Amino acid sequence: MNKLTKLLFSMISSVAVATSAFAGDFAVTGGVKATYTILGNSSTSGVHGIGKGLGISNEFSLSASGELDNGMTWSYAQDIDGATVQDDANIAFGTDYGTIKLCVSECGLSTKYAFDNSAYGVGSDNGYGGGSGTGTTMQYGSNISSYNNIQYHAPADLLPFGMTFKAGTTPGGAGGSANASSHSVNSVNGSVSGSMDQYAITAAPIDGLKISGSYYRFGDMGNRDDRYDAEGGSLAANYSIGQLSVGYGETRSVPAQRMNTASATARTTSYMNDAYSIGFAVNDNLSVSFTEENSEERNVAKSVAAATTRTDVEMKMQTFDVSYTMGGATLSLSRSETENESYTKGDEVNETIAAISLAF
Repeated sequence: MNKLTKLLFSMISSVAVATSAFAGDFAVTGGVKATYTILGNSSTSGVHGIGKGLGISNEFSLSASGELDNGMTWSYAQDIDGATVQDDANIAFGTDYGTIKLCVSECGLSTKYAFDNSAYGVGSDNGYGGGSGTGTTMQYGSNISSYNNIQYHAPADLLPFGMTFKAGTTPGGAGGSANASSHSVNSVNGSVSGSMDQYAITAAPIDGLKISGSYYRFGDMGNRDDRYDAEGGSLAANYSIGQLSVGYGETRSVPAQRMNTASATARTTSYMNDAYSIGFAVNDNLSVSFTEENSEERNVAKSVAAATTRTDVEMKMQTFDVSYTMGGATLSLSRSETENESYTKGDEVNETIAAISLAF
């Protein structure tokens, strides 16, 4: 990764010596979405906000682009979300040797959802399943978009079979401050998460088939006290033929943990996920889909004098979507049912979302 970092900064330096730039283009895009949600829980083993709710969310994207007099291109994007907060910014420089991106809480490389063909959105990333309640998110590991990072994207025509390659790294301790004139890190020695590297590759060997893979690993923990660094990755295949699309994916993630210690309290050693998604375009306006996600939380407790005890929990989520588009508006209906929600045995949650999305 040291060689990659040197290459990235060398390319940035070559951009910096450009003497002038042509006038760039500026655009404002975005969307607004109104939702009506009905949430139910058939178990008392979990704590959830049960009921009905109405909400409106929006996000605006400010973008600019241009060309340097040496032929390189540049682009900039800045998001403004519903709380009127500037976040998710990135600057990209296009060269003959690839693209360099500087990203602040943006530019994810994870392929965890590359299997998805949902008409509204994968269940674990929407509504209550998307983390609107405490501890509700299905664990798919980390994504470099959660931190400030620098990336290299290989030229589109460099590799055979329509392959793409992307690599990213955080300069120093992974941090996520959106707007800072100085570097951002997490806390101090002893709690810093360490640097993060992530790679992603895709291929399209035949018409209609796309294969995706990604891998990440965090660097040394803050005080380097014999810990196992967090790592994980995803593999997915998605095939489309006519109006039908089918996808399957697997994700493995291991949280950071201290080694060579005994504890009678169970600790999570890994998450093992698999999912499939089927989408069908009835016509140019109407789409339907079904998605199932399964995630096994593997927990181990081991004391000095006792044998290892496993307390694994499998969380399962099924989502059915219907979506109808008319001009710039999209009407959607999504129904999700979750077993062992938040990796809590016996906790079952169901959610119905009616949404209207307007793009501009």
